[in-house]
Amino acid sequence: MLQNYLVTALRNILKYRLYSAINVLGLAVGLSACLLILVYVNFELSYDRWVPESDRVMRIETRLYDDEGNFSYNSDRIPPVTSPLFAEQFPEIELFSRFLNQQVALSVDGNAYIQRVTVADPDVFKLMGIKLLSGNADTALGDPDSLVLTESNARRLFGDSPALGQVVKVDGTFAMKVTGVMPDWPAASDLRVDAFVPFSGPIVDYQPWVRTTWDSFWGPTYVRLASGTDAGALAAELNDFARRIGPSDRYQDRIDRGVRPSYEFHFTRAVDAHLRGDGGGVNARVSTVQLWSAGIVAVLILSIAVVNVANLGTMLALKRVREVAIRKVLGASARQLVALLLAESMALTFIAMVIGVALAELLLPTFGRLMDRELTSGLIYAPATLLALLAGTVLIGGICGLYPALVAARFRPVDHLTGVKPALGAWFRNVLIVLQFAATIGLLATCLVVFMQARYARTIEKGFDTAQLVGISGLSRPMIMAREQTLREALAQIPGIEAVAASHDMPDQNQYTNTSGLRADTGAFKALRRIAVSEDLLPLMGAKLLAGRLFSKDHPADLVTEPEWFASAGVIINARAVRELGFDSAQDAIGHEVFSPGDVRSTIIGVIDNLHTRSARSEPMPAYYWVGPQEFRYIVFRVSPVDMPQTLAAVDRTWREFFPELPIQRQFADEAFATFYDTDRRQGWLLLFSAGMMVVIAVMGLYALAALSTERRSREIGIRKVLGARVVNIVRLLLWQFSVPVLVANLIAWPLAWYSLHGWLENFVDHISLTPMPFLMAGIAVLLVAWATIIGHALKVARANPIHALRYE
Repeated sequence: MLQNYLVTALRNILKYRLYSAINVLGLAVGLSACLLILVYVNFELSYDRWVPESDRVMRIETRLYDDEGNFSYNSDRIPPVTSPLFAEQFPEIELFSRFLNQQVALSVDGNAYIQRVTVADPDVFKLMGIKLLSGNADTALGDPDSLVLTESNARRLFGDSPALGQVVKVDGTFAMKVTGVMPDWPAASDLRVDAFVPFSGPIVDYQPWVRTTWDSFWGPTYVRLASGTDAGALAAELNDFARRIGPSDRYQDRIDRGVRPSYEFHFTRAVDAHLRGDGGGVNARVSTVQLWSAGIVAVLILSIAVVNVANLGTMLALKRVREVAIRKVLGASARQLVALLLAESMALTFIAMVIGVALAELLLPTFGRLMDRELTSGLIYAPATLLALLAGTVLIGGICGLYPALVAARFRPVDHLTGVKPALGAWFRNVLIVLQFAATIGLLATCLVVFMQARYARTIEKGFDTAQLVGISGLSRPMIMAREQTLREALAQIPGIEAVAASHDMPDQNQYTNTSGLRADTGAFKALRRIAVSEDLLPLMGAKLLAGRLFSKDHPADLVTEPEWFASAGVIINARAVRELGFDSAQDAIGHEVFSPGDVRSTIIGVIDNLHTRSARSEPMPAYYWVGPQEFRYIVFRVSPVDMPQTLAAVDRTWREFFPELPIQRQFADEAFATFYDTDRRQGWLLLFSAGMMVVIAVMGLYALAALSTERRSREIGIRKVLGARVVNIVRLLLWQFSVPVLVANLIAWPLAWYSLHGWLENFVDHISLTPMPFLMAGIAVLLVAWATIIGHALKVARANPIHALRYE
């Protein structure tokens, strides 16, 4: 019996090969898109779950409060000086390690390489469960000059030669010895590690205050808590301890004034940090809401594919009325007919499942590059996934075939002889078509708004001119700082370089943020962001002057500095700082005095507009600018657009003349801004991919439905033509039939998409205004696709000789 069902199913699949192919391909495309999105979601959910005892591994984070005790922001970092104190004081902390990233230059056999190194503590290998491929994990970071490389970086530096024991020169000044090689760091991690160096090593000597000050935040700290430890209770004890030993101006002085301390520490589980950590680590670029949305979209795509198959199944049932009637006359029972039609449906679904898995495997590398993730097919072939696919095949096959089968089972042969057609629930089919188009329109509109916001964020007024603005990073190295001024002078002589300056801040992923408490002569005291600049930086950037003047060599007093207290005789503040310090206006602030923590007096000589050097999601911080060479991190220059490649090549040559062992690290400001919106770019591509899959599925389903519908109405159309209807009238009639569901779908999709997009845009400080344009564009695009899909069928039927349809009876 089963063999008979399968043979009959195969015959019918071949008989209606066009519609069978559309069913199979539509379902396969939907399944492959669903699998790809679920692989991406699974990857995002797997962050740091590879760490042993991951449920007990925590990241310590800091809540920071302003001078009035109001919450300011959350950081995924803590002062590095605190973690050894916490580990020593609290036995609940079994292991800890700091992760402080730094770019260095490694010289090997006369070749220079840029290398990102992570300053860590000796327990890092036990904490993260890293087993060295060579070397001893217990002693690998024991000496200050130790260096542990990942396997790929060891191969990059030394080729096929053994890396263990090799000596490299760092930043052209000191040597380090390779004491271990570890496997490449897992991609599903908030941490990015290419090499480890010890906290006691000379790299930290570049910034010695990191070892002593509570005001330095650099890199996250991870700990493993003892089994059964209450993280909330331990965090409270940590904060009590910090109040006792922390700097009085951050703790006790504030408590005496009745306000919160500057810092409060708390724990976030490592496995949750990627999605729910407040600070947002290096790779923390998605949210739980985004993943839920992606999962819903995946299910929606598959559901639309299933709807297509179900719709086509009900329409195909009309073409099999005679077959069903004959089978019933010859003695087939209702149960046998249901089993036959279900067998056909499941056979189609199984074929679609096999093709869908193969298609997902084929598209996975491209999809991974699109999402900027190292995705693998392991999840697809996991036993649980394969079992779910088989169960889904049975379920979807049953859903797609059950309704046509039940209709066929209830149909009486006498009805066919009298010309009665089975009722196929046209209203229900139309509802499914409307929901299908509504989902497609909503996704397209969302995709348009996401890309429009990303484009807007890159072009909003930033308070300075980013065109042809280039930053060279890495100035914190002592050998560069010693020649920084001479290097700037040499760069200024290159034809095509319009201006050169130095700064502590530039738009890039380093996001250096130093703060100092300033007390104004009005009595106001505020923690402001501290930005060191050379006297020519603000004119070079085209900063907008609101009041006063900028730094100038014509005023030598501007350049008198107190490096120990991060203050110069003259300071410039931004518009946010004017409000924070209690001045009535920018002009009112000019001439007032402010005092740094060392009670060093500075005069406000100018006020500039806020400079946006971060993502549009964050507001510019209140800041003051001072002339502080010891805090320079970038050389900044503007290059002429004429002969730019030659100019940049000359910049590179000049750098090599100064520092032959150090590769240059330069980046255009516009390129740096683009990296801030990687999350939005990925989200936009995911939505575009999903909408594209939905359009493909909808087009295939609509094509088949249009063919079946026009075929079913051939007699009606023939009669209309006999009664005088022209081709244009017939085409208009058929187009309107399929336009109504799209128009209704717009009424459903637009308000839902507007509501969700309005909430999403609220995450940005600067964002576009929602207008009807993207919604209209999405609706019109889907309508045009629908017209293009069915126009061929409409023209074919409208031009056909009506006699062929009318002589059927």
